[in-house]
Amino acid sequence: MILLGVISAALMYGVAVFPVDRYLPEASTVSLPIDWIFKFCAFFSVPILVYVNGLMLYFVVRYRHRPDEPMDAVGSPIHESRLLETVWTVIPALLLIALAVVSYLVIPLYYPTGQAAASAVTMEAIGHKFYFEFRYPGLTQSVMNEMHLPVGVPVTLDITSAEETTDVATGAVIHGFWIPEFRLKQDMIPGMVVPIHFTPREIGTFRIVCSEFCGLGHSHMWGTVVVQSKPDFDRWYAQQVQAGRSAAAGVAPINLAAGNAAAGQALFAAKCTLCHNAAPFAQRKVGPGLANLFHDPAHPRLVTGKPATPDNVVDILEHGAHGDMGVMPNMQANGLTAKDIANLVAYLKTLH
Repeated sequence: MILLGVISAALMYGVAVFPVDRYLPEASTVSLPIDWIFKFCAFFSVPILVYVNGLMLYFVVRYRHRPDEPMDAVGSPIHESRLLETVWTVIPALLLIALAVVSYLVIPLYYPTGQAAASAVTMEAIGHKFYFEFRYPGLTQSVMNEMHLPVGVPVTLDITSAEETTDVATGAVIHGFWIPEFRLKQDMIPGMVVPIHFTPREIGTFRIVCSEFCGLGHSHMWGTVVVQSKPDFDRWYAQQVQAGRSAAAGVAPINLAAGNAAAGQALFAAKCTLCHNAAPFAQRKVGPGLANLFHDPAHPRLVTGKPATPDNVVDILEHGAHGDMGVMPNMQANGLTAKDIANLVAYLKTLH
């Protein structure tokens, strides 16, 4: 028992002094209380872990079967101990009550109401297969997979998942919005908007991870949150406003004649194979196979209902599409340029 006590004390001290921030930055104001709760749980879990497992190992050795004992030997006739029953009931109950009280005090930091919910910025985060969409007030276009925030400014983030289609195979799913350095983790649920409140406290670039298995592209669903100084954020926002105005003014037509099939093949392997095979139509992933796309008499129309022509494929790659087979993101969401689209169409023409 003395040895177990020494091990417990050493590990509890290690938990108390462990510098979490050195290995996982506390990049938002809610990170600190969450880390405190984590340490609280780990601190009191250590002696339970040590004593339960330590005594179990001791009993296994101490009361093992002896060679000179019969196989049906009965152990010591001990039936109960009111002291032990009381101790291992009261102590965990008190710890759970303490944890409940602490959690009750911390939860409003994420989900405040009334005056406490006031934020300088309110924006949206929407989960899609398989990317994150962010909508800012004042911007006509969304920002994909990269959320920019000013440091020290309170933010309300309305989190949801897109209700993309009713088809069972490709329909809307639950995603998980997780920023480890912010200690933020919230399910993105179709049809439900959950507001999360936080304030970034460190400048830097941090991960956004989908923490719910959402389909074949789950492992590729990640993004970044860029926390900037207020002047840097204002410059980035001004650039986004200008980009929206340029898009509204019209985009130059895509020159299909300049497409390069070899470059398109490399781009297809990098960006498209997550959802499509370069194989017959029936060999689908999220979307159908695209081999013989322009020459398949069994499937003469695209998801938009239009004929399978290069120009109509360009329209889907540029603007995206919704249909029974699922959702095709637009060129902004896929990170494509006009030249990329021309190269992809040139490659698709070769799959004949």
